[in-house]
Formats: sequence, C-alpha cells, structure tokens
Amino acid sequence: MSLNDEITDLLKREGCNIVGFADLRCLSKEARQNFDYGIVIALSYSAEAMRDNKNGDARRYWEEFTPINKRLPELATLTANFLVSGGYKALAKITSTVVQDEDYRSVLPHKTAATLAGIGWIGKCATLVTKEVGSALRLVVVLTNAPLDCGMPITESLCDPNCAICADVCPGKAPLPDAGLWKAGVDRDAFFNAHACRPAARAHAKAALGIDETLCGLCISHCPFTKKGLGYI
Repeated sequence: MSLNDEITDLLKREGCNIVGFADLRCLSKEARQNFDYGIVIALSYSAEAMRDNKNGDARRYWEEFTPINKRLPELATLTANFLVSGGYKALAKITSTVVQDEDYRSVLPHKTAATLAGIGWIGKCATLVTKEVGSALRLVVVLTNAPLDCGMPITESLCDPNCAICADVCPGKAPLPDAGLWKAGVDRDAFFNAHACRPAARAHAKAALGIDETLCGLCISHCPFTKKGLGYI
C-alpha cells in the first residue's frame, strides 16, 4: 500500500470526506515553510444544513460549523503524528499556526493548497468549489517532506461565466461585478472584496441567529455545484 493510500484510509476511517495531495514547490519556501508537499483534509456540511440555510434557516449550519472547526485540527494532528511516526517531518497548519493579516490573507491559504491538489477551484465569492460537494466544506492542511503522489492542479475556474447566483445572494455584494473568473495567479482582490464580506456576514449571523460570528454561507448553499453535489434543490 502506498503512503498516499495509507493516509487516505486513515482519514476516511475518521470520517473525512475529501483528501488531496499537493506539490507545493511552485510556491516560495517561505510560504510553504520549507516543506515540499501538502495534504489537504476536508469535511463537508450536510445536505440538510445547506438546504435549510438556502431557505433562510441557518440553525443547522451553525450547529455543524463549530464541530467541524474542532474536528479538522484533530484530523490534521492525527495525520502529522502518523507521518512523524514513519520518520518524516510534518506540520499541521491548524488555527494556532495560521496567521491572517489585516486584509484577511494568510501566507499559504488552505484553498491554494486545495487547488494545487486538484480538489477544486476558486469561485466568484473566493470560496473553494468542488465537484463533489460544491463549496460546502472546510479545510485544513498538513505540510510534510514525505514523498507523495500529488494531484493535478486546477488552474482555472470551472464555474459558468454567466452564473451570478452567489454574487446575487451575497449580502455584502463582495464579488466584484464584471471581474471575470478566477485563474491561477489572479489576486483575490481582483474579483472579490473581503472587507465587504466579513462585516456583512457578521451582521447576517447576528440577525439570523443572534450570534457574534462571521457566518453567512448564502453563497455556499445557493451554489449550483453545492446543490448538485449534496443532492438538494
């Protein structure tokens, strides 16, 4: 059994939906912290949570949000420990090791690793979009020097250029009009205003759930790829 298969089997047994392997050597050594490879670990929301959120009831989405955020670091740590036990170097990129600047940027976004692993592409709302579950997933990354067989990077959006569903439902109008679709190397700010997204999402969560969190997910739950992948209307 290959190392890829061992890692995938380990994570599948732990309930992981999607696992990907990325060659990070196209990035600067600073961004990848001198590691050559990344393991992308994803957990998805349920179809019920996304359907309810699309229909205006965010309670189930919120109920799943916190457990997923708690579980992902556990899976990353499990994976890193497995690699270390095999004699490799590994670093779980959990919340405590991920630093964002004032523009909500990190040196190595999990989404970047996911596109390099071939898991998905970046949509108009700057979310990762996959064929399996659309944007209804959250990610964590493990950096390693272990020799992995890596996926084929996705370098351009597979969204319909004429689809504006996520932009239309965004309460902050964060996707920039007439910006075009994402391609590898295109800066996020060229098509998406993160400073418009965050306050609008917090206001939405406050109004919908009475909580002080950055939680909206309307673009996620309305996305045609999410609805098709999870099987709801």
